[in-house]
Amino acid sequence: MPITTSDMRELMLPGLRAEFALAYRNEIDNSTFESLATVIQTTQPSQRYGWLGAAPAMREFTDERRPTGLAAYSTTIEDKTFEATIAVERKALEDDQLDVIRLRIRDLASRVAAHRHQLLAEALGQGFSATGYDGVPFFSNSHPTGPATASNVTSDALAEASLAAGITTMMSLEDDQAVPLGIVPDTLVVGPKLQWLARELVESPVVVYRGNDVDTAPSTPYKNVIQGRLRLIVSPYLRGTNDDRWFLLDTTRAVRGLILQQRSDVPVEFSALDSRSGSESAFMRDLFYYGVRARYNVGYGMWQAAFGGDVL
Repeated sequence: MPITTSDMRELMLPGLRAEFALAYRNEIDNSTFESLATVIQTTQPSQRYGWLGAAPAMREFTDERRPTGLAAYSTTIEDKTFEATIAVERKALEDDQLDVIRLRIRDLASRVAAHRHQLLAEALGQGFSATGYDGVPFFSNSHPTGPATASNVTSDALAEASLAAGITTMMSLEDDQAVPLGIVPDTLVVGPKLQWLARELVESPVVVYRGNDVDTAPSTPYKNVIQGRLRLIVSPYLRGTNDDRWFLLDTTRAVRGLILQQRSDVPVEFSALDSRSGSESAFMRDLFYYGVRARYNVGYGMWQAAFGGDVL
């Protein structure tokens, strides 16, 4: 039975809003990429983080407390407003095509969730030039650590040796009191181009050494000591100049390499411009608009929890 005009007023928006909310929550709950960032809820349009840097290590309490090991660094992340809107012809409702419209709403929810993934992936790719809280590029070989400097970047292509070296570098990082930070990378992030090589490196139980023009030794299989050590995430947004770049992350820490800042007082909002709102488009062009609006942004946290392979 076709949906009547009176049915539209009572059923359309509440039903689609519930459809969107359910689909969006399912996307977020099943997103592996969200786990790469520290999620911060804020009520401010611009949030200053003055607590970044390495927290102090424990020491024996012999005389009095000694506040050390937390450098005076800070960074600010300003939220941004994003939207996505679809247009629906009124006759689609009158022709009882509500199921098709629901599919479009679910797809819209998927695109909204994917946008957060996109921002996080792009932040990784931009980290070789964008500065972190310490005033140098997020991925840099000159991070200040007390009187010395430290690195979280390499120019080596993804391979067994470079991956092992990156893991070792991260685990060897110290705070400004020369105390190990206890960084243990657990995630490898690559784009589509590197996904099969990455799977070999982190999932294959054996590695086969293959001879070449320089070294003509016969191919030799040996145990892959990296197998099972890292979770692999392949992002379709790491492309173009990021095709050959790769990233190691420690996602177990409270403060991670990336920060996803979102407004707790301005949730993802699904709304409509339809006949109930007296819109000109509904009256003049028989079009209803259904859209999403949200405020969030991505920034950089602890550079020590991330390592980048800048292969250009």
